[in-house]
Amino acid sequence: MSNSDSRFPRTRLTLIQRLPDSSDREAWESFVDLYGPVIYAFALHRGCASSDAADVVQEVLCKVTRRMKSFEFDPAKGRFRSWLYTVVKTHLIDRSRRESRRPTLIGGAGADLILNEHQDESENPESFWEIEYQRQLLHRALPMMRSQFSETTWKVFTRTALEEADPQEVAEELGLSLGSVYVAKSRVLARLRERIQSLEQEWEPGNQSHRPDSEPSSMAS
Repeated sequence: MSNSDSRFPRTRLTLIQRLPDSSDREAWESFVDLYGPVIYAFALHRGCASSDAADVVQEVLCKVTRRMKSFEFDPAKGRFRSWLYTVVKTHLIDRSRRESRRPTLIGGAGADLILNEHQDESENPESFWEIEYQRQLLHRALPMMRSQFSETTWKVFTRTALEEADPQEVAEELGLSLGSVYVAKSRVLARLRERIQSLEQEWEPGNQSHRPDSEPSSMAS
């Protein structure tokens, strides 16, 4: 097992079951590494300033730590990240209401802070949450795969999939045929899908978010 892989326990069902133990450093570090950036990005998306978003992460982690003492994970009842999304969204609503009742706030949190009853929900915040979660899986999968491909193959993938460069342009840059560019990109994408699905199964046993023939949703980010 590589150093990168060692950061992910063999099954996330076991890890989730370990979260009630607040002294389990490995479990909680893995949880914070994946979900901390998701919570932070979601708070920013809902209107928090960066400093407030950082506070939200800490506040939510404290809340999750308390709730984990009696938490029992059952995949049949839904995804863990859906439960966490509800926790985060509810916390933001409560935080916004508390801040809006403070008359001394001028141009700060107040009514402008994150999620309140008058905010348009048509944008589907849960979709943003899901995209950010998939982005974090992508960020973890990529470093694990780099050593599995040649410099040229990885360059093709980086230019075409991550930077969205024109395949013909990439072929000319690297002195390859257009067909070779498509093959190289496809090889890396196939392995990337497998890696992301593997990581997701570690967190969400029994759930699949990617179709086998689809590109990772956050590829261009």
